[in-house]
Amino acid sequence: MKKVLVGCTVADVKEYCLDKYAEGLKRLTYKNFDILLADNSKDEKYATLIQEKYKLPVIRTGHFDNVAESVIHGLNVLRQKALDKGYDYFLCLEQDVVPPPNIIELLLSAEKDLVTGIAPHLLVREHKTQEIALLAFHDKNNPGKYVYIDWNSAQQYNEGLLEVDYCAMTCFLFSKNILKKIPFRYELTEATKTNPRNLLWHDFTYCIDAQKLGFKIYAHLGAKCEHYFYGGFSLTLGDTTDIHLKKN
Repeated sequence: MKKVLVGCTVADVKEYCLDKYAEGLKRLTYKNFDILLADNSKDEKYATLIQEKYKLPVIRTGHFDNVAESVIHGLNVLRQKALDKGYDYFLCLEQDVVPPPNIIELLLSAEKDLVTGIAPHLLVREHKTQEIALLAFHDKNNPGKYVYIDWNSAQQYNEGLLEVDYCAMTCFLFSKNILKKIPFRYELTEATKTNPRNLLWHDFTYCIDAQKLGFKIYAHLGAKCEHYFYGGFSLTLGDTTDIHLKKN
Protein backbone atom coordinates (compact mmCIF):
# COMPACT_ATOMS: atom_id res chain seq x y z
CA MET A 1 0.00 0.00 0.00
CA LYS A 2 1.39 3.41 -1.00
CA LYS A 3 2.44 5.70 1.84
CA VAL A 4 1.02 9.24 1.72
CA LEU A 5 1.91 12.42 3.60
CA VAL A 6 -1.02 14.83 3.91
CA GLY A 7 -0.48 18.46 4.86
CA CYS A 8 0.05 22.04 3.85
CA THR A 9 1.16 25.38 5.18
CA VAL A 10 -1.26 26.85 7.71
CA ALA A 11 -1.60 30.24 9.40
CA ASP A 12 -3.87 31.90 11.93
CA VAL A 13 -5.66 33.95 9.24
CA LYS A 14 -7.48 30.69 8.46
CA GLU A 15 -8.61 29.96 12.00
CA TYR A 16 -12.20 30.67 10.97
CA CYS A 17 -12.35 27.30 9.14
CA LEU A 18 -9.97 25.26 11.31
CA ASP A 19 -12.83 23.23 12.83
CA LYS A 20 -13.98 22.08 9.40
CA TYR A 21 -10.45 21.43 8.18
CA ALA A 22 -9.51 19.32 11.21
CA GLU A 23 -12.75 17.37 10.94
CA GLY A 24 -12.04 16.69 7.27
CA LEU A 25 -8.55 15.39 8.03
CA LYS A 26 -9.85 13.08 10.74
CA ARG A 27 -12.50 11.64 8.40
CA LEU A 28 -9.97 10.43 5.81
CA THR A 29 -10.44 6.71 5.21
CA TYR A 30 -7.14 5.68 3.58
CA LYS A 31 -5.18 3.20 5.70
CA ASN A 32 -1.59 4.38 5.20
CA PHE A 33 -1.16 8.12 5.61
CA ASP A 34 0.31 10.63 8.02
CA ILE A 35 -0.56 14.28 8.62
CA LEU A 36 1.91 17.12 9.02
CA LEU A 37 1.01 20.81 9.01
CA ALA A 38 3.54 23.64 8.64
CA ASP A 39 2.50 26.75 10.59
CA ASN A 40 3.93 30.08 9.45
CA SER A 41 1.99 32.36 11.81
CA LYS A 42 3.90 35.17 13.54
CA ASP A 43 3.87 33.42 16.91
CA GLU A 44 3.34 29.94 18.35
CA LYS A 45 -0.28 30.39 19.49
CA TYR A 46 -1.84 28.84 16.40
CA ALA A 47 0.45 25.81 16.39
CA THR A 48 -0.33 25.28 20.07
CA LEU A 49 -4.06 25.43 19.31
CA ILE A 50 -3.71 22.88 16.51
CA GLN A 51 -1.75 20.53 18.75
CA GLU A 52 -3.72 20.84 21.96
CA LYS A 53 -7.31 21.23 20.77
CA TYR A 54 -7.25 19.28 17.51
CA LYS A 55 -4.45 16.80 18.27
CA LEU A 56 -2.89 17.25 14.82
CA PRO A 57 0.86 17.10 14.09
CA VAL A 58 2.27 20.55 13.31
CA ILE A 59 5.71 22.10 12.97
CA ARG A 60 6.68 25.77 13.01
CA THR A 61 8.24 27.12 9.83
CA GLY A 62 9.49 30.57 8.96
CA HIS A 63 7.27 33.65 8.95
CA PHE A 64 8.19 36.30 6.38
CA ASP A 65 6.63 39.67 5.58
CA ASN A 66 6.19 38.35 2.06
CA VAL A 67 3.28 35.88 2.29
CA ALA A 68 4.48 33.98 -0.76
CA GLU A 69 7.88 33.43 0.88
CA SER A 70 6.21 32.02 4.01
CA VAL A 71 4.11 29.63 1.94
CA ILE A 72 6.99 28.46 -0.25
CA HIS A 73 9.32 27.89 2.69
CA GLY A 74 6.73 25.76 4.48
CA LEU A 75 5.85 23.73 1.39
CA ASN A 76 9.49 22.97 0.72
CA VAL A 77 9.93 21.84 4.32
CA LEU A 78 7.01 19.42 3.80
CA ARG A 79 8.40 18.34 0.43
CA GLN A 80 11.73 17.47 2.02
CA LYS A 81 10.02 15.61 4.87
CA ALA A 82 8.09 13.53 2.33
CA LEU A 83 11.28 12.67 0.46
CA ASP A 84 13.42 12.01 3.54
CA LYS A 85 10.82 9.79 5.20
CA GLY A 86 10.18 7.68 2.11
CA TYR A 87 6.61 8.68 1.33
CA ASP A 88 5.32 7.64 -2.08
CA TYR A 89 3.05 10.69 -2.39
CA PHE A 90 2.46 14.11 -0.86
CA LEU A 91 -1.12 15.40 -0.79
CA CYS A 92 -1.14 19.18 -0.48
CA LEU A 93 -4.49 19.95 1.15
CA GLU A 94 -4.95 23.64 1.79
CA GLN A 95 -6.37 24.80 5.09
CA ASP A 96 -9.68 26.08 3.74
CA VAL A 97 -10.38 22.90 1.77
CA VAL A 98 -12.39 19.90 3.01
CA PRO A 99 -12.28 16.86 0.72
CA PRO A 100 -14.49 13.76 0.60
CA PRO A 101 -13.29 11.13 3.10
CA ASN A 102 -12.01 8.86 0.31
CA ILE A 103 -10.01 11.60 -1.43
CA ILE A 104 -6.69 9.74 -1.16
CA GLU A 105 -8.17 6.58 -2.65
CA LEU A 106 -9.73 8.58 -5.49
CA LEU A 107 -6.54 10.41 -6.40
CA LEU A 108 -4.31 7.34 -6.10
CA SER A 109 -6.63 5.44 -8.42
CA ALA A 110 -5.55 7.76 -11.23
CA GLU A 111 -1.99 6.37 -11.05
CA LYS A 112 -0.50 9.70 -12.16
CA ASP A 113 2.44 11.78 -10.98
CA LEU A 114 0.20 14.87 -10.68
CA VAL A 115 -3.52 14.66 -10.03
CA THR A 116 -5.85 17.10 -8.33
CA GLY A 117 -9.24 17.15 -6.75
CA ILE A 118 -11.40 20.11 -7.71
CA ALA A 119 -12.85 22.95 -5.67
CA PRO A 120 -14.91 26.07 -6.39
CA HIS A 121 -13.45 29.56 -6.25
CA LEU A 122 -14.12 33.07 -7.52
CA LEU A 123 -12.51 34.57 -10.59
CA VAL A 124 -12.60 38.36 -10.36
CA ARG A 125 -12.08 40.33 -13.55
CA GLU A 126 -13.07 43.93 -14.25
CA HIS A 127 -15.41 44.06 -11.24
CA LYS A 128 -17.22 40.89 -12.35
CA THR A 129 -17.09 37.58 -10.50
CA GLN A 130 -17.50 34.09 -11.85
CA GLU A 131 -17.59 30.89 -9.84
CA ILE A 132 -15.00 28.57 -11.35
CA ALA A 133 -13.32 25.26 -10.76
CA LEU A 134 -9.64 25.88 -10.03
CA LEU A 135 -8.70 24.23 -13.32
CA ALA A 136 -7.66 25.92 -16.55
CA PHE A 137 -6.32 25.52 -20.06
CA HIS A 138 -3.92 27.78 -21.93
CA ASP A 139 -5.78 30.54 -23.75
CA LYS A 140 -4.85 30.00 -27.40
CA ASN A 141 -5.81 33.58 -28.26
CA ASN A 142 -3.86 35.19 -25.42
CA PRO A 143 -0.41 33.68 -24.78
CA GLY A 144 0.42 33.47 -21.10
CA LYS A 145 -3.25 33.61 -20.08
CA TYR A 146 -5.61 30.85 -18.96
CA VAL A 147 -9.24 29.90 -19.61
CA TYR A 148 -10.91 28.51 -16.49
CA ILE A 149 -13.56 25.82 -16.25
CA ASP A 150 -16.89 27.07 -14.99
CA TRP A 151 -17.91 25.43 -11.69
CA ASN A 152 -21.39 24.56 -12.94
CA SER A 153 -19.82 22.73 -15.88
CA ALA A 154 -17.50 20.80 -13.58
CA GLN A 155 -20.46 19.77 -11.43
CA GLN A 156 -21.94 17.79 -14.32
CA TYR A 157 -19.25 15.08 -14.06
CA ASN A 158 -18.78 12.63 -11.22
CA GLU A 159 -15.96 10.51 -12.61
CA GLY A 160 -13.12 10.47 -15.08
CA LEU A 161 -9.81 12.27 -15.54
CA LEU A 162 -9.33 15.54 -17.38
CA GLU A 163 -5.90 16.71 -18.55
CA VAL A 164 -5.45 20.41 -17.74
CA ASP A 165 -2.70 23.01 -18.02
CA TYR A 166 -3.22 24.50 -14.58
CA CYS A 167 -4.69 23.59 -11.22
CA ALA A 168 -4.46 25.19 -7.80
CA MET A 169 -2.77 23.65 -4.77
CA THR A 170 -6.11 23.17 -3.01
CA CYS A 171 -6.04 19.35 -3.16
CA PHE A 172 -3.03 18.35 -5.25
CA LEU A 173 -1.35 14.93 -5.11
CA PHE A 174 2.35 14.71 -6.03
CA SER A 175 4.28 11.48 -6.57
CA LYS A 176 7.77 11.19 -5.10
CA ASN A 177 9.00 10.97 -8.68
CA ILE A 178 8.03 14.57 -9.40
CA LEU A 179 8.79 15.86 -5.88
CA LYS A 180 12.40 14.82 -6.39
CA LYS A 181 12.64 16.90 -9.54
CA ILE A 182 10.68 20.07 -8.79
CA PRO A 183 10.75 22.21 -5.62
CA PHE A 184 8.09 24.79 -4.83
CA ARG A 185 8.78 28.39 -5.83
CA TYR A 186 7.12 31.64 -6.79
CA GLU A 187 8.21 34.14 -9.41
CA LEU A 188 8.32 37.93 -9.35
CA THR A 189 6.62 39.59 -12.32
CA GLU A 190 5.64 43.05 -13.46
CA ALA A 191 2.73 44.53 -11.54
CA THR A 192 -0.53 44.77 -13.52
CA LYS A 193 -4.14 45.66 -12.78
CA THR A 194 -5.03 41.97 -12.59
CA ASN A 195 -1.90 41.03 -10.65
CA PRO A 196 -1.02 44.00 -8.43
CA ARG A 197 1.13 41.88 -6.11
CA ASN A 198 3.59 41.41 -9.02
CA LEU A 199 4.19 37.71 -8.44
CA LEU A 200 3.32 34.39 -9.99
CA TRP A 201 2.04 32.12 -7.23
CA HIS A 202 3.45 28.68 -6.52
CA ASP A 203 0.56 26.82 -8.15
CA PHE A 204 1.22 28.45 -11.52
CA THR A 205 4.99 27.99 -11.32
CA TYR A 206 4.68 24.32 -10.36
CA CYS A 207 2.37 23.57 -13.27
CA ILE A 208 4.70 25.44 -15.63
CA ASP A 209 7.80 23.66 -14.32
CA ALA A 210 6.11 20.25 -14.49
CA GLN A 211 5.01 20.71 -18.09
CA LYS A 212 8.49 21.84 -19.11
CA LEU A 213 9.79 18.49 -17.86
CA GLY A 214 7.11 16.60 -19.79
CA PHE A 215 4.74 15.83 -16.92
CA LYS A 216 0.99 16.02 -17.47
CA ILE A 217 -1.52 17.42 -14.99
CA TYR A 218 -4.81 15.63 -14.40
CA ALA A 219 -7.99 16.52 -12.54
CA HIS A 220 -10.14 13.78 -11.03
CA LEU A 221 -13.66 14.98 -11.79
CA GLY A 222 -15.16 12.81 -9.07
CA ALA A 223 -12.96 14.27 -6.33
CA LYS A 224 -14.95 17.40 -5.49
CA CYS A 225 -13.98 19.36 -2.39
CA GLU A 226 -15.57 22.08 -0.29
CA HIS A 227 -13.68 25.38 -0.29
CA TYR A 228 -14.23 27.76 2.64
CA PHE A 229 -12.87 30.99 1.22
CA TYR A 230 -15.95 33.12 1.95
CA GLY A 231 -15.97 35.02 5.22
CA GLY A 232 -12.25 34.80 5.83
CA PHE A 233 -9.00 35.32 3.94
CA SER A 234 -7.79 34.18 0.53
CA LEU A 235 -4.28 34.57 -0.88
CA THR A 236 -5.73 35.68 -4.21
CA LEU A 237 -8.82 37.58 -3.02
CA GLY A 238 -7.55 38.98 0.27
CA ASP A 239 -10.22 39.69 2.90
CA THR A 240 -13.38 37.87 1.78
CA THR A 241 -15.63 38.98 4.62
CA ASP A 242 -17.85 41.11 2.39
CA ILE A 243 -17.48 39.28 -0.93
CA HIS A 244 -20.68 38.03 -2.53
CA LEU A 245 -21.02 36.16 -5.80
CA LYS A 246 -22.20 38.36 -8.67
CA LYS A 247 -23.10 36.55 -11.86
CA ASN A 248 -21.74 37.90 -15.14
